[in-house]
Amino acid sequence: MDNNSIRIPLDLPDVRVLEVSKTDQGAWLIRVESTLNGTHCHQCGREITHFHSVESAIRLRHLPLFEMPVFIELRPKRYRCPFCEGKPTTTQRLSWHELRSPNTKPYEQWLLRMLINSTVADVARKLTISEETVAGVLKRWVSPQVDWAEFDQIEVVGIDEIALKRGHRDYITLVSVPLMPRGVEIVAILADRKKQTVANFFNSIPSRLKGGIKRVCTDMYQGFVAAAVLQLPEVKIVVDRFHVAKAYRACADTVRKHEVNRLKQDLSPEAYQQIKGAMWPFRKAPDDLNDDEWALLERLFTYSPKLEKAYTLREELTEIFERAYTKTGAKCAIRAWCKRVRKSELDEFESFLGTVDTWLDKITNYFLDGWSSGFVEGFNNRVKVLKRRCYGIFDVERIFQRLTLDINGYERFGYT
Repeated sequence: MDNNSIRIPLDLPDVRVLEVSKTDQGAWLIRVESTLNGTHCHQCGREITHFHSVESAIRLRHLPLFEMPVFIELRPKRYRCPFCEGKPTTTQRLSWHELRSPNTKPYEQWLLRMLINSTVADVARKLTISEETVAGVLKRWVSPQVDWAEFDQIEVVGIDEIALKRGHRDYITLVSVPLMPRGVEIVAILADRKKQTVANFFNSIPSRLKGGIKRVCTDMYQGFVAAAVLQLPEVKIVVDRFHVAKAYRACADTVRKHEVNRLKQDLSPEAYQQIKGAMWPFRKAPDDLNDDEWALLERLFTYSPKLEKAYTLREELTEIFERAYTKTGAKCAIRAWCKRVRKSELDEFESFLGTVDTWLDKITNYFLDGWSSGFVEGFNNRVKVLKRRCYGIFDVERIFQRLTLDINGYERFGYT
């Protein structure tokens, strides 16, 4: 035996190696033949063993060896069916190769692992193959739609929108479900956020799953709510607490901007310098402030009692959402908070008070069992990262495939 060589198992079942050589381009070429005698008729499905012929040789790309490309060369066998009229022939199919694919299955699964959290262009460049080849592998292995058979039960559905292009209003809708004990599964990417589009999706959920849905978590978009009410009338609609928090925190931040601009005009440069940089401490919760940040806020509040009111009211409402209220108790607490806001005469909160009047019942559904659509927000971030990574991706089916691959790729296509 040559001391400078090793043996490596091919790990492709039902074949024997006939010859190993190198191509003119330096790639390894492994000629094999099937060890199976027979196949199943493509018409009647019965097992047939009457050998007919072998087809022309095909070359399939396989896993690289020491960074060198490897190709498997095979002449597929054909068998004749004695049972069907006309005695048709059928090409034998091996478990490691998909019909009409130019690659072996192990190679395509390895390619998909490389594509996780990467781009089609980058993978194509690294493997010296075309982007169309990479896209074809993705299409063969990852469905562009959810497989409901994988779900035994769904209790909570989250729904949110995201703009595909920055500065534009071409929204797509993300629908996901939380998994127990942790994790999230994407179940749909919808081409727009129209009520009918969302309603059609809800209607497409199999009845065995639809009947088990108890909550739909969403933002304060009437189209989503109306679609859920139409197709899931028994379900509780939960307006996401994080969207609520974003709204009232924006009101407090508007007060900050108005007051800081006023103080910049009214205070001397020396006095204003002492409160400069208060934006980030103002946005923090009291428990997250260090001593220097507290001191900065206290100086700011000395010059602007109005700003102190806004900060206090903001944190009071946050505290309400942190407590274990019943739905009825939460309604009472939020209404009492609204009264304090009106007495404060902070006009910047008026828009949010109108939001509370409109959505209070669905906002306080959060207190039934603490569900929010925070798990959907995580998918928003995934889509944003995917868009940046792929330099813009606008096809909803492709987005669904790529998100599915990023989330489940190692589990589905990892080594067994």
